[in-house]
Amino acid sequence: MAFKELWTEFRPIEVNDRWVLRQVDPEGDLDVYYEIYCDAEAMKYYQSYGKPPADKDWVRVVLRNQIKEFEKRRVYNWTIADAQTGEAMGRILLSDFQNNNTMANIGYFLHRKHWGKGVATACAEAVIRFGFDYLKLERIYSEVEVNNVASWRVLEKNGFTREGTLRHCFMLNDGVHDCYLYGKLSTDGSAAL
Repeated sequence: MAFKELWTEFRPIEVNDRWVLRQVDPEGDLDVYYEIYCDAEAMKYYQSYGKPPADKDWVRVVLRNQIKEFEKRRVYNWTIADAQTGEAMGRILLSDFQNNNTMANIGYFLHRKHWGKGVATACAEAVIRFGFDYLKLERIYSEVEVNNVASWRVLEKNGFTREGTLRHCFMLNDGVHDCYLYGKLSTDGSAAL
């Protein structure tokens, strides 16, 4: 099946009995995303983050754009949500599809109250499986600022290999930083979580 045929309608993912990955709701998820975007520590390693939003309208536009990016087959965005309440907890995505759509970048962030609970690791595992099994990707990669230990641990727990260091390639508010390049191939097998 061709890549564009796999990307006709949004596919939610049931991660486990605690978390689901669903499409963003620009109104229903607005408050949670606003809190995340206003939290400088949560956004510390997010490359396209400039400064906290002036108001919720900015966040609403960002959330609506997530849906548009999906419709244009550019970014597969999921909202990480509590399986019981549906409350948004963060975001995970596949983007930068390359090499005839056989390669994509994975990225994620969470509301601070959900840090350290295994949420990102479990959701990343589900998205990786989706990428390899459903989208038929051959490679998933991520560029992670070298000090973002929590993020690169999520990747390592999911069987990613640290392939090297990219010097001065990661732009954050305080300047250009080095980052680690992580990659996983569809043939690498599952990680032991």
